[in-house]
Amino acid sequence: MNSGKVVIFERDKESAELIKTYLSEFESPVCDMTFENYEEGLEYVLQTHPQIVVYSETGNADFDRKTLTSFKENNISTIFLSSNYTTNLVIQALRAGAKDYLSKPVIKKDFFASIKKCSAENVKTVNKSNIISIFSNKGGIGKTAIATNLAVEFARQTREKVVLVDLNLPLGDVTTFINIKPSVSIASAVEKASHNGAEAVLNACKQYKNTSLYVLAEPIYMEETHVMTPTHIYKLFEYLRESFSYILVDLGTSVDKMNLKILELSDLILLVSIVNLPLIRNCQRCLDLFKNLGYDEKKTKIIINRYLENDEIKTEDVEKVLNQKIYWKIPNNYFAIMSSINKAMPVCELNENSNVTLSFSGLATKLIEDVIAKDVVYS
Repeated sequence: MNSGKVVIFERDKESAELIKTYLSEFESPVCDMTFENYEEGLEYVLQTHPQIVVYSETGNADFDRKTLTSFKENNISTIFLSSNYTTNLVIQALRAGAKDYLSKPVIKKDFFASIKKCSAENVKTVNKSNIISIFSNKGGIGKTAIATNLAVEFARQTREKVVLVDLNLPLGDVTTFINIKPSVSIASAVEKASHNGAEAVLNACKQYKNTSLYVLAEPIYMEETHVMTPTHIYKLFEYLRESFSYILVDLGTSVDKMNLKILELSDLILLVSIVNLPLIRNCQRCLDLFKNLGYDEKKTKIIINRYLENDEIKTEDVEKVLNQKIYWKIPNNYFAIMSSINKAMPVCELNENSNVTLSFSGLATKLIEDVIAKDVVYS
């Protein structure tokens, strides 16, 4: 590979000049060539193997897909540019092999973050920490209760630094579940991080009692969420990885640009569902999305919440429909969970022997033993 070289595919001369101007601020990588003729550019790239290609969409989806795939097969990182952002377009680009996606006109800070992401100097073969996102595309099924109780168990069992990040935007409520009143929210931390870096993020994380668990709280005001972009999120998790061994994320239900970035960054996704037909169908849609995004199937773990042994729909039926084994089942204990929520305490502090407490403890143990302790890292 020709380390430190960038090749630009762009027919819009103004856009090409803007990108070259941005690249001029880097010592490495530097702009090698710019191509308006994509066929010539493709031939050049496959001969010279630059480090990064900045590739602007042609409008010919089949040509773009084949070209991105060629770059991927030759271990060349591609930043895909398009004037029209759609979830489907992002999926197709990432699936074909693009490392990142940027909307046009390209914003300088987003471009810098993308170049850094694609630079070989910043590629790590082993993560120093693990990001575990708790996700469902449907609300009201106990996702936040799982996130908070699981985070408490991680801290109890590992004794290492754990952070629970509330990105269930715009109406997260992790702090309500475990009675924490931080002075700084995630939106403020993101804003201050641009000036003070990791220190600002760490200062925004509130310690839970005398444990090794910290919480990065939801925005205090709904309008604060507008200051947060995928670029901010990427940088936020970089800082969190420096300070915490385990990063658990209570993720929102929307499949938007922000959540797609978080899911991409996650080492594991705990996909939460309950056993009824509409939610099983929603779960299947999520699995289809993750497959289209090119995620390793081991990255996603199915968690069944509010499980009842005598459910009309059996777990074997669910596994058959989803074509994937259920990773864990959390029993339906309405009174224990509601008491936990109303008292703003994790279930282990109310009754350490309840079935739901033991289930959260078992889930944390299984995750630690099966994945994290083995240093498994998913791409």
